Amino acid sequence: MRNSFFVFLGAGLWATDTLFRQPLLHDLSALTIVFFEHLFATIASFLWLMWFARRDFFMGMSQTLGAALIGVFGSVLATFCFTESFRLVNPSVSILLQKIQPLIVIGLSWLFLGEKITRTFFLWGALALISAFFLSFPDGIRLTTLLGQANHGAVLAFLAAVLWAISTVIGKATLSRANPAALSFWRFSTGLVLLFVMVRQSPPLKIEAEFVWTEWTVLRSIAYMAIIPGFFGVYLYYRGLKKVSASSATLLELSFPLTAVAINSIFLDLHLGKIQLLAACSLLISMIGVGMSSKSN
Repeated sequence: MRNSFFVFLGAGLWATDTLFRQPLLHDLSALTIVFFEHLFATIASFLWLMWFARRDFFMGMSQTLGAALIGVFGSVLATFCFTESFRLVNPSVSILLQKIQPLIVIGLSWLFLGEKITRTFFLWGALALISAFFLSFPDGIRLTTLLGQANHGAVLAFLAAVLWAISTVIGKATLSRANPAALSFWRFSTGLVLLFVMVRQSPPLKIEAEFVWTEWTVLRSIAYMAIIPGFFGVYLYYRGLKKVSASSATLLELSFPLTAVAINSIFLDLHLGKIQLLAACSLLISMIGVGMSSKSN
C-alpha cells in the first residue's frame, strides 16, 4: 500500500502547478515554459542522484533507451500535443479524450507486460473512471460539445493520451533494472536536449528567455513547477511504479484531477457541487481499493 501511496502522491503533486502555469501563459510561450521546467528539473534530479544514488547514475543501454523514449514521448511531445489541443478545440473535448489514457495503459500492460486484470481490480477501476468523469464533468457532456470540433485538435488530444500511456508502460519496464532517481534524471535531460533543439529553431524565444532570467516572480514560479510537481512528483511516481503494476498506477494517477479540484476550491474559490463532492469521495475510495487490490504493491 505504501508504494501505491507514492504513485498517488506523485500524481497529486502534478496538479499543484495549475496555480502557476496559467498565469505564466500570459507572458510566455508554452515552449519557453516547458524548456525552463526541464532545465531546472534536470539540475534538481542530477543533484538528487549525485547525493543519494551516485552509483546508479549510469544505466544499461536498454534502460537508457527507455528513459530517452519517455523524455521524448511523455515529457515533450505529449505535453505539447495536449496544450495545442486546448487552442484548437473545446477544452472539454481534450480533457475527455485524456480520460482514455488508463484504458490504453491497461491494454498495453496486459499485452506487453503480461499484467493480469482481476475481477476486483476491474470493478475498482471502473468505479474510478466513472468517478473521475463526473468529477470533471458534473453535468455530463452534451453531444453538441463533441460535434463540430476541429478534427486536428481532437487528434492531438488523443495522441497525447496515447504517448503518456506508452510512457507509463515503458517506465514500468525500465524500472525493473533502474533506480527511480536515475530514470527521472535521464528522462528530464533527454527532454531538455530535444527542447533545446526546438528553441534554437525559434529565435523569438531568446527574448522570452531573457525575460525569465530578469523577472524574479516568473523565475520563481517556473522553478517551483520544475522542482516540486516536476522532479519530486515524477520521482515519487517512479518510486511507486517500480513496485506497483502499471495498470494500478494509471488509475492511481487520477489523484491528479482530485487534487486539481481541491486546489481550485481552496485557492480559486471554485467550490465543488454536490455531484462533484460525491464523485470525489467515490474516486478516493476507489483508488484505495485499486491500491489494495494490486498484487505488486
